[in-house]
Amino acid sequence: MHKLLLAAAVIVGSGPAAGPATTSPGPASSSVSTQVVRTAQTLSGQALRLPQGKAEMVAGTVEIPAGGHTTIHQHPWSRFVYVERGPLKIVNEDTRQVDVLQTGQVFAEVVAQWHQGHALGPEGARVVVIDVVPPGESNMKMR
Repeated sequence: MHKLLLAAAVIVGSGPAAGPATTSPGPASSSVSTQVVRTAQTLSGQALRLPQGKAEMVAGTVEIPAGGHTTIHQHPWSRFVYVERGPLKIVNEDTRQVDVLQTGQVFAEVVAQWHQGHALGPEGARVVVIDVVPPGESNMKMR
């Protein structure tokens, strides 16, 4: 659960900075922030696509056993992924592009393009996924 919250903070928490503090400063912080990724594009170079109007964040995990794969699928909106355990190969069925992502990498999945994930390592693959969708909607469309 700690890793899921950390991934959510890294991926979603990079929004605009808060305004100036209105209270007197306290002791110096001992935390360190490190940007992992900053992008406006998916793996295939598309612009990110977020729903208009009200939205909710949905986070989860996907576990792919060694030698296994996901179903061929697509997303109507951008999906943000943290590779907790890899390597993970993503095959884009529409463009034939192949990407191999390693443990610790963060990326934005393609939008409205059919693709499939494959676990390459002997331990399989595990990813944390974060979607921003209209309330009650799913960000998965299966072939």
